[in-house]
Amino acid sequence: MNNVKQEMSGYRLPMYIEEILINNYCPNFLRMSMCREDDRYVFNYRTERYRKINIETLDTYMKLLLLKSIISINERNNDWLIKAENYLIEPELMYTVENMVDEKFIKMLFYPDFKKMKFEYKIILFAEKIKNNNDKREVELIDAFKHVAEKGDINRLKIFLDKNIGRIENTITN
Repeated sequence: MNNVKQEMSGYRLPMYIEEILINNYCPNFLRMSMCREDDRYVFNYRTERYRKINIETLDTYMKLLLLKSIISINERNNDWLIKAENYLIEPELMYTVENMVDEKFIKMLFYPDFKKMKFEYKIILFAEKIKNNNDKREVELIDAFKHVAEKGDINRLKIFLDKNIGRIENTITN
């Protein structure tokens, strides 16, 4: 079993989030334990069969599916009262089984967001980080995605992703 250890000071997690995370109630995060001493935390994550996602091996289609999965994961995290403002959403904190991008194969490493940024802003930054600037079509799609995300309407964002994922699937099958 693989472990990842993170230490942090100067932050205080709400008790209900601590309880949700250490009891693994919210299945979207890696299993973890935490030790707290005043304002210092030590997080120990168990990666098990999950490995950091390798963005370089993903094509545009897979990246759009990944963005769609992150939106779904965020919605489920909200159901568990863990809002996006409480944790970072970064490519290096995404773990997956065999680099699959379907939400059921993705777990996130929980790390607190000191800036408490809103989900719409985080998904824009995430999309920018995974964009391949050498692929003109991908740049156009990701930039259009970011433009829709700026408006803050998650349903429009999902429609945008579904439409463009469908277009790519149609070009693959034809």
